[in-house]
Amino acid sequence: MTVNRLETDKMREIKAACACLFSEAAARSDRFLDSLSMDMVKRAYRRNAKVHHPDMKVSTAVNDVTSDRFLAIQQSYEVLVNYLEDASPAGEAVLSHGKIIAVGGAKGGIGKSVITANLGIYLASLGLRTVLVDLDLGGSNLHLYLGYRSILQRSINDFLKKRVASLDEVMIQSPHGPLLIGGDSSELGSANIDFMKKMKLIKAINGIEADCVVLDLGGDTSYNILDFFLQADHGIVVTTRDSASYIGAYHFLKAAMYRKLNRLTGMESRSGEEKNSELEKYIRESTLSGNDGQSAMTINELVASIREEHPQYLSTVMKAVWGFNPYLVVNRLPVGVGPEEVAGKIQSVAKRWLAREVRLLGSIGRHPDVERSAIDLVPAITRHPRSAFATEIASIASKLLKIA
Repeated sequence: MTVNRLETDKMREIKAACACLFSEAAARSDRFLDSLSMDMVKRAYRRNAKVHHPDMKVSTAVNDVTSDRFLAIQQSYEVLVNYLEDASPAGEAVLSHGKIIAVGGAKGGIGKSVITANLGIYLASLGLRTVLVDLDLGGSNLHLYLGYRSILQRSINDFLKKRVASLDEVMIQSPHGPLLIGGDSSELGSANIDFMKKMKLIKAINGIEADCVVLDLGGDTSYNILDFFLQADHGIVVTTRDSASYIGAYHFLKAAMYRKLNRLTGMESRSGEEKNSELEKYIRESTLSGNDGQSAMTINELVASIREEHPQYLSTVMKAVWGFNPYLVVNRLPVGVGPEEVAGKIQSVAKRWLAREVRLLGSIGRHPDVERSAIDLVPAITRHPRSAFATEIASIASKLLKIA
């Protein structure tokens, strides 16, 4: 889209946004506007945010002025993102492989449900049939982040207790785009489902007719949560900068890898391997800490041991290890802190213990509009679809998607 095609009022708005994020000289240059890219806008936003974010100021008087300036920066950012997205040709979005995305982490309160809800809304906005499933069975709250203020009339518990025949019967259309299969943790025992109910639920989730199925998991490393995570085609582990959070994220990754190996020939496994008691016993003894104080093997140590003692099982184990490819998302990242600083701590330990490269999928900053959304229950991406937060969610989604 060239500048001279824009309407006069729109042109003034875009130039004012350029003046705010870049300079008056840039705003006056048609050549600059024609060369403007999304990366340039993102860099300019980050540069300005570091200087003018209210969290960076101590004085109340200074903070008030800074808040007004920061609001102008956010609004300018939204104007330019809107301009650039309107100028870009649309494509047909499809999930790169598989349809199930799991959002997990070994700690509550780190933003898993917020990310799940807003990611689902974004995917649905691309025309994808998107279903969100609340699998935090003991603390179901995903429906709140989609605008439902009361307990749902029907939930996943109705399916598990055979009050309905299928998940379709508890699936509802949310007001913001995606379909929702919600939970109800107020029902006694809702979190304590047995093995057969878990298998029934896994089978039903795999059978959902949708382009994308996003699972919101509980904040722990229970076997059920780990098995739900391992069923996903794309596993996302959320962390924040807090020490307890990123240590918990690594513990979740380690528990998921060891659970995958220990249930390699179990009913819930996706490996297709037949039951093998000898292999199961060997892996169990190798990955669990003993009463004698002996620690569990690292994955490299386990592979070396199997290569030497049970070479007939080596290909099966290596296939499982290579198939473990989770992502990291760093949430509530403070201004001026790079996501690599947080992710790097987890990645280095995971590489040493799990022999896997855990990829950084993206990061999300601290945004007042996201904090407000948790209070008034209006999704931030719906209220401000061109905000920095919305762009961060879109960036995370774009790495899971390919444009046809």
